[in-house]
Amino acid sequence: MTFISKDPAFAKLQKISTENTIYQSIYLVLEWDQETYMPPGAIEARANQIELLSGFVHKQKTSPSFKKTLGQLVDLTTGTPLSNKWSLQESACLRLWHKDWEKESKLPSSFVKECAKNSSASLAAWSQAKQQADFSLFAPYLEKTVALARKKAKLLGYKEHPYDALLDLYEPDMTVAKLTPLFQELKTALTEILSKTQKAKSQNIPALPGPFDPKIQMQIGKDLLQSLGFSEEISRLDVSSHPFCIGIHPQDTRMTTRIFPDLLISHILSVLHESGHGLYNTQLPQEYYGTPICEPVSYGIDESQSRLWETLIGRGIPFWKFFYPVLQKAFPEKLGSFPFLDFYRNLNTVKPSCIRVEADEVTYCLHIILRFEIEKALIEGSLKVKDVPSLWNKKMQELLGITPSHDGEGCLQDIHWAMGGFGYFPTYALGNLVAAQLFDTLKKLDPSLEAKIEQGSFSSIRNWLKDNIHKHGKIYTAEELIFQATKGPLQTSSYIQYLQKKYQDLYGYC
Repeated sequence: MTFISKDPAFAKLQKISTENTIYQSIYLVLEWDQETYMPPGAIEARANQIELLSGFVHKQKTSPSFKKTLGQLVDLTTGTPLSNKWSLQESACLRLWHKDWEKESKLPSSFVKECAKNSSASLAAWSQAKQQADFSLFAPYLEKTVALARKKAKLLGYKEHPYDALLDLYEPDMTVAKLTPLFQELKTALTEILSKTQKAKSQNIPALPGPFDPKIQMQIGKDLLQSLGFSEEISRLDVSSHPFCIGIHPQDTRMTTRIFPDLLISHILSVLHESGHGLYNTQLPQEYYGTPICEPVSYGIDESQSRLWETLIGRGIPFWKFFYPVLQKAFPEKLGSFPFLDFYRNLNTVKPSCIRVEADEVTYCLHIILRFEIEKALIEGSLKVKDVPSLWNKKMQELLGITPSHDGEGCLQDIHWAMGGFGYFPTYALGNLVAAQLFDTLKKLDPSLEAKIEQGSFSSIRNWLKDNIHKHGKIYTAEELIFQATKGPLQTSSYIQYLQKKYQDLYGYC
């Protein structure tokens, strides 16, 4: 049943908010189409569509009518409600509407439209630059994107570091000061684990005997989603150059994967990753659709859902005891006699690579730390765009001991900077930390959890995540949600201990 407030002013805000949410959902459909089926020649028309739509939504969010109505319910300076009659959900709506209005009001409509148009043009330039491994084709667009990001930080305001203003867009209340010690702990632990695995005796693991038919791979991905609880009535799985999930509505989830004949594991892990995002979207409180409550609380929490399914579950022995026979049946000539242990070791081989989305568990967060350090430097002005490729390669060598052979597998590999998503990357690492805490909690609460996974029974995990994360939407802050679900604050120890034990057992080092 859809929630409708009995308070006239609140109901008016709710109506405006719902209309804006619907307009934003149209934007998301356009974004999904651009990454999946849109012909390349349509990019200019799409840029104009997105510019117009973004400007319209921004105008609605900052309209005099919205401001006047919001001012009847909260103090516009502090955001404090003018009455204590509100429910927990209504109070959260007012807090979030005020915060969103405050941010949007600081950004002129012309600036919002400029960012949206630049993003579409930048995406097209990035795609071409990546294909040709030529950073010079993208550099002028990145120059403008960085300038816009720095201007956005200045407009939004910050206390300590300009990057904080951008971080807050994806991970509310997170700052450079909070991230830096967490990332330093991760960097120290991960480089130590990486060093030990690389020094361990070679295991001579045979490679998977591909290729694997892309059509069969796609069907396997769809079957996997069904086993996780998805229905084709409310979700899609398609192919794109960069896997993603777009939650248009709890009844409309769009996921994509990458499929290559020789990268079967990559496809399966991509499906698991995007399914985590997708389950979050489908299990949000639909009765509050149109309000901020029917949204993920933060990108880090959202990412924790995808990393939980992709890594904590999807790279574990219990899951593959369930799913490896499925692959063997689908590819009997290739995998029918391929030993399970060799498959599992293939899946969990630690080998530094240039590509983030193909990275193993041990090196993944090092990729994120690298991007965080470069982003921070670009935003504070200590790094020039022209120097990004050389600094990228230097940091890759320092952290992972490898150097990209070209910029296509180096600083051009990700879509985020082309989208203007500065502040986004750290949420990937935060997602790993939260995922490990959640999985630790799940295992303590349910000693039979791994046995259920072996049987392909995932309903208890889905239900626990719904009750402890998904159904709350944005009622609580990310910090509050983590504490309620795991009975403790955000920390690195669960993730580090998980990796230390797993890879010590796999590689046999002390």
